[in-house]
Amino acid sequence: MKNLPTILASTFFLGSSIICNCFVTPQAPLRLKSTTDLSLSEADIPAAAEDARKLFFLWFFGGSGGGGIALAAFPKMFARFQGVRNLKGVGPTLGGEAIGLNPLCGYPEDLSRADVDKILKNRMSVEQMVEKGPKDSMWAQKGYLRYEAFEAANKNCNPLALKVIFDAMTTSTSTVDPETAKELLDEFKADNTALKRVSLQSKAKGYSAIGLLLFLLGITANITGEAVAAGWFPDWPGFSAGITTIPDYW
Repeated sequence: MKNLPTILASTFFLGSSIICNCFVTPQAPLRLKSTTDLSLSEADIPAAAEDARKLFFLWFFGGSGGGGIALAAFPKMFARFQGVRNLKGVGPTLGGEAIGLNPLCGYPEDLSRADVDKILKNRMSVEQMVEKGPKDSMWAQKGYLRYEAFEAANKNCNPLALKVIFDAMTTSTSTVDPETAKELLDEFKADNTALKRVSLQSKAKGYSAIGLLLFLLGITANITGEAVAAGWFPDWPGFSAGITTIPDYW
């Protein structure tokens, strides 16, 4: 879920393309199984096919921007997900009572309350974490809290606990506004249930964004595929005849 901004950008591009295309889509039928199905004459079919080809180019290029961003982001998301899964049993832990993380958060194991409290009781302010942390990005130089600075300020703490707390503050990015970080850290300190609640909400936002993106990609792929069939081989019966029969209708 580290690429939530990328996913949201992809969703925006695809959603915008779909909305725009709905207003400019030609009204020609998408599939022409035969010249008699829709009472079209032989002279009408080339025009219908031409409209379908225009529809294909419209949807293909309209959705390729968001789709390309999404396809580039998914491998990185999977790699980071695997990285978090690999934190199971890694690093020091104080053990004891667990905080009760929801399994839907996707973390490999629950957190020790003692491990979480050790991080939350850090006396360093967020501003100090930013100041002493690495200035390895534009955002860090502008005063934003990055995970690397948060990790450096909490040495010898449980790695998974660090990851869960930071993810809850950032909605799955690697940078967070210092004011937001301060407010949430104070909330986590004051309420023992806040971390697991905010963590689930953060993950739910990420899952919703991915689900919406996949839905929009599905719409784009479906309409693009139908336009290809109607534009270049309108008499093809469909998948029931098998993909290998397409050359017979080209």
